[in-house]
Amino acid sequence: MRGEEFASLVHRILTTESRYNSKDIAAQIGLEYDAFYARMRNRTVFSANEIKELIRAMPDARLVAYLLEETRFVAADRIENEDCDEEEHLYRATNRIVLEAAEVMRAMHQALSDQRVDHQEALQILSEIDEAERALVSLRVQITELNKDRAM
Repeated sequence: MRGEEFASLVHRILTTESRYNSKDIAAQIGLEYDAFYARMRNRTVFSANEIKELIRAMPDARLVAYLLEETRFVAADRIENEDCDEEEHLYRATNRIVLEAAEVMRAMHQALSDQRVDHQEALQILSEIDEAERALVSLRVQITELNKDRAM
């Protein structure tokens, strides 16, 4: 059914994790809670604008990853304008890549401790790989933007 997997993902994130409140998210995207719940339960399909607002209100990478699944695209985290210079941004972005890669290695090591990778371990490893990919793409975007600024 159209939109069922996306609706299920939104519902799963909101019900299994305490990072977001469903009523707050509904209000932030401009929906009454009943209308939002109908979308989460796939009785009504999310519109493109609602998905955009949902990602803004609930910036969970899994939502964007779902939309980009089986495409050649990878989402990148936007670089926030913090109060530090360009070199500090690059340093932080590079450190993030190292940390994310270390998390992939840690997850693999734990999974292989019993000479097999079960379903849950595979999901954890794939999640860590997704984080590392986003970190790499974010660094690429940051370097590209830096080069554009310097070329002007």
